Amino acid sequence: MAKLVDRLPMLVELRKEDHHVIRAKTNDPVKDRNGSNTNMLALDLRFFAIADYYLKHDVDSFKSQLSEAAELCNSLFLRYDEGEPIDDSLVSMLSHKSLFNALAANNMDVAKRLASNMGGRDVLEKKYDHPFDYVMGYTLRAFVLNDSDEMKKWLPKLVVACEKSKTTDFTGYAQVFQGILEKNSLLANEGFQLLIRGHLRLTKWNRIFANSVDEILCVWGIGMANLAVSHQLQIEAIPPLIPGDLLIG
Repeated sequence: MAKLVDRLPMLVELRKEDHHVIRAKTNDPVKDRNGSNTNMLALDLRFFAIADYYLKHDVDSFKSQLSEAAELCNSLFLRYDEGEPIDDSLVSMLSHKSLFNALAANNMDVAKRLASNMGGRDVLEKKYDHPFDYVMGYTLRAFVLNDSDEMKKWLPKLVVACEKSKTTDFTGYAQVFQGILEKNSLLANEGFQLLIRGHLRLTKWNRIFANSVDEILCVWGIGMANLAVSHQLQIEAIPPLIPGDLLIG
């Protein structure tokens, strides 16, 4: 099979055929009763954001579509809290993936609003979240909200979670968080080197980012870099996976 980057133009055209249908269903209160179409639209927007950056070098499209994707995730939390029958799985700590979208888009307003709405739903979180996603979600939430006590509470748990055999390739994230906590740019940049090495392994075989547009850009890494910069750290780009023009200037 051809590499994903070689198939990307074809994949874009195929997904465009259904994109307007998904958006229409999202705007239909009956068809989107449980939020599933909103979630599908958010995934679509993430795909097109990365494709537009890679194929057209369109930074604005990358940021706007990732921002919208994160906004859609946030809307699910709001609807859930208003009593709508949103599927429980859509308001678990797996939403940390959408929080990374907001950060990669350098949309700190959306990131903070989403982070504020995440968490505190222990029953469904324990049901739907893998232990790693649970801890990553709470750690990322704490750092986005700049909650010092929560940062110190959750980061050690993430360090332990990254010691598990199937999650060691996320160790770089824990080191970057530690660099942010210590306000240590050198430690954070060393963490990004580790993060990228882990990311490359995660794009192989049947790992989490294999055969996806995350082979092209490390969106989580871009989000982490922007988060670190927002905490006043000096972060170096690591192109092509964490390109400089997608980082906060």
